[in-house]
Amino acid sequence: MKLRTWFVIHFIVDYYNQIVDWQSTWLPLTTPARVGHTSGIIEVSRKHFLTYTVPMRILILLHEFSHKYLNHKIGRATSDEVAADINALYIYLAHGFPDLEAHQAFLYVFKDANNAENARRYRVINDFITKFNEGKIAN
Repeated sequence: MKLRTWFVIHFIVDYYNQIVDWQSTWLPLTTPARVGHTSGIIEVSRKHFLTYTVPMRILILLHEFSHKYLNHKIGRATSDEVAADINALYIYLAHGFPDLEAHQAFLYVFKDANNAENARRYRVINDFITKFNEGKIAN
């Protein structure tokens, strides 16, 4: 017999025209979304989200949600980007969302922050999606 338990987590999403660096420069940031690691409030950039498909938006929101609410469940730091990527992808793919748009979501975000760390993250993301599609990751 399979027992399924559902729980509800309430969180807040603040929708801005563009996300800015509140703490120092007040200059616009390139991130489409971010989460307060203490507050759990997710900030979303209208400028970026308008260019994304609905599945891409869902994946980005799941990524931010994962930072605050899931990373610690697998023993990772709230700030761990790769853990948030994998947690979000697991939920996203398990719900049947298209893997093509998962690739697009990360590549769109990474194009504004093209660096060695994001290249490494994308290799991990690509590997996870491949293994999930091959049935090597249980869902």
